Amino acid sequence: MTLLNDKQISQLAENDIFLPFIGEKRRTLDNGTKAISYGLSQAGYDIRLSSVEFLVYEPLFTTENFFDGPIVDPKNYEANVVVATLEEQEDGSCYFILPPNTYALGTSLELISMPNNVFALCEGKSTYGRCGLIANILPIEPGWIGHLTMCLINPTETPIRIYANEGIAQLVLFGIDETSKPYEGIYQKQSSRVQFAAV
Repeated sequence: MTLLNDKQISQLAENDIFLPFIGEKRRTLDNGTKAISYGLSQAGYDIRLSSVEFLVYEPLFTTENFFDGPIVDPKNYEANVVVATLEEQEDGSCYFILPPNTYALGTSLELISMPNNVFALCEGKSTYGRCGLIANILPIEPGWIGHLTMCLINPTETPIRIYANEGIAQLVLFGIDETSKPYEGIYQKQSSRVQFAAV
């Protein structure tokens, strides 16, 4: 297994591994507004958070009824979520608010098409990590295609502003021997909307 660098990732981009593909590290939006970086880096690719949908989980329990409240079951997922409102600043940047002590599900702006000989891990960006945000690490199997659903966790006591259409996580890509068959699981060909847990 070999960690892929920027030159190798650029070569993969010729086969539309990321759509759209930004072949450099960008720190501004198209209108020149400062942005959380996205695009190609030295040893990875920084994907952006889509503005299409951001679902915030609302806990229904208190410390008094913790064990009597609802339970999140990955085999029968019925989360109590609300659609977060996309806010816009005067400079043209857009954001969602992630309340304290909860999590949200969002999707990548990019459509990802992982080749059969590439495996990827998703890591949170250090800019958000310094604000206390945790991006749940997600593997991307060889042959997987879709918009990546990501879990963003705010364990702090204060709300965190999460910017849409800007960098949210870095994909670290590894070259491997080609698999016998591409990914064919239940999360294949995810749309630009959030995909809930399923079995």
